[in-house]
Amino acid sequence: MVQYKRAYWLFAAVLMLSAGKLLADNPTPVAASTTPTPAVTKSAKHSAEYDAMVAANDLATAGKTDEAIAAYEKIGVLKSKKMEAWRLNNEAHAYLMAATPVPDKAVPLLEKSVATDDANYVAWNNLGSAYELTDQLDKAKDAYQKSIDAAKAADASSAKAEGNLQALQAKLDKNGDDKPDATGNSPAASK
Repeated sequence: MVQYKRAYWLFAAVLMLSAGKLLADNPTPVAASTTPTPAVTKSAKHSAEYDAMVAANDLATAGKTDEAIAAYEKIGVLKSKKMEAWRLNNEAHAYLMAATPVPDKAVPLLEKSVATDDANYVAWNNLGSAYELTDQLDKAKDAYQKSIDAAKAADASSAKAEGNLQALQAKLDKNGDDKPDATGNSPAASK
């Protein structure tokens, strides 16, 4: 069990560092979370799923979002609920990180991800970002709060979701809740 946890954190750290470079090189309108995929014990049973997920993550980290999306879809539904939740999250994250983000495609994937694993605070934060980009501001606030709660329950950092929630609230306060700003855009569209 200890080896699994070490492998998970090492894999997650490497993936977050790689994704952090991607986020630094490709700013997005909403700060979506990096998408670490939990390490899977590489056994004969899981090696194909593991290899496919790593390959898809590598494509996403390299900024090849269209190829990454196709790779995540090709994997298909995974037997492990946690891994399936991560596959859905990572595919949705690729839609959010695309040169032209496609939050309408990300929302249903992220909704399935959190329904599959409601403790996945990264997916909750990404769902908040997708909701915000689709002008579903009340849902965005709720998703950010669920991310914060899930992160605290996992004894993990909720800084990303807290920052997103504060930024959303500041925009709502500045614009008088959900009223359009001076350009006629809603708060989420004015990023």
